[in-house]
Amino acid sequence: MKLRLTKIGAVAAASIMALSGLAIVAGSATANASAKLPTYEVGFEGPLSGGNAATGIYEKFGAQLAVNEWNANKARKFNVKLVPGDDQGDPTIAPSVATGFALNSNLVAVVGPAFSGATVAGLGIYGPNHIAEVSPSATRVSITTKDPTASPSGPLNIYHNFFRVVANDGVQGPADGTYLQKHYGTGKVLVISDTSTYGVGIATQVANAVKAAGGSIANGGQILALPYSNACTAGGTGTSDAVTASLTGVSAVFYGGYYCDFAQVIDNLVGTQHFTGAIMSGDGSDEPQLITSLSNKADGNGVLVTCACSSATPAAWTKAYDKLSGFSSPGPYSAESFDAANVIINAMAHAKKITRANVLAEVAKLTWKGITKTITFNKAGDVAGKFIFVSKDENGTLVQLGLE
Repeated sequence: MKLRLTKIGAVAAASIMALSGLAIVAGSATANASAKLPTYEVGFEGPLSGGNAATGIYEKFGAQLAVNEWNANKARKFNVKLVPGDDQGDPTIAPSVATGFALNSNLVAVVGPAFSGATVAGLGIYGPNHIAEVSPSATRVSITTKDPTASPSGPLNIYHNFFRVVANDGVQGPADGTYLQKHYGTGKVLVISDTSTYGVGIATQVANAVKAAGGSIANGGQILALPYSNACTAGGTGTSDAVTASLTGVSAVFYGGYYCDFAQVIDNLVGTQHFTGAIMSGDGSDEPQLITSLSNKADGNGVLVTCACSSATPAAWTKAYDKLSGFSSPGPYSAESFDAANVIINAMAHAKKITRANVLAEVAKLTWKGITKTITFNKAGDVAGKFIFVSKDENGTLVQLGLE
């Protein structure tokens, strides 16, 4: 739907921004110069609170660093302000964030959303309002490409306003399933989904790849559904009796979902069931807080996570990120978020006039040499390149082993 700007809408948008509580004010060194230039706003949408907040916070700092670097450029013709929108990774909250952004006439584009479910929930708002979305991490295949294993099967990016700087699950899922079967498929593979938009998609891709590689799926050949809990409350997904009943003859487990719930699954598998086979999850779990979310840190030893993101970043960039955040080194998708923000900013710089529609058009045709890769998008909105990396928990640290 196309939204008209109203006073009420502006107040609502301001309220949404205030609730995130994570705005960062740029330094005062360029304050005088900044006052003479127009300022345009770029939104960031992702989980900034709730059980999976770490993902959004890592990404937000990456985007903020790109904004800060742009605003320090003396040759710039405009300033950029990053406006955070906390959707908690929840598809039921995402539309209100998207609506607030759409009602903000000074906001021209969005970094994000971070999660696939939130992305799908907001497409019908961002699209008709010509707002470019450049996601660091939303990987569901059917957002951009038809996927008969998904419901809805897509493609859902009918307004061609959504882009992502990482490979989709159609690349990651098959790579994960093939890797798991090749290295650990001596018995059946139990595939679990958290039933989220993202979790169902990647779990289906993994299961299909395991079977294509000659393996067999536990739980009667079906993906085991453990509903997403977000807050990861006690007695959540990881304690399900269904896991216990499905472990006979299993040599490997794959979890399609996010790190908060995955930690409970690990607690159950290792701490309760004493499972000794391989345990793997995708990019939704590639997060240092996976380790701190475990009841027993040692239970995570040997756990594998995969991601279309590389942990290798320039030392100077990492130092600048550390200084900005003040409490954390870069996490998964921090660098991708930095690149996503730079894609938007450079699209703004190339536009003859900065409007939503013009920025969207420039994003679609832009080639940007980022710190993670050279970014260019196909007509569907997917980035070129199919690199998937695997990491392993080694004594409480996720160590990237290399390409799958």
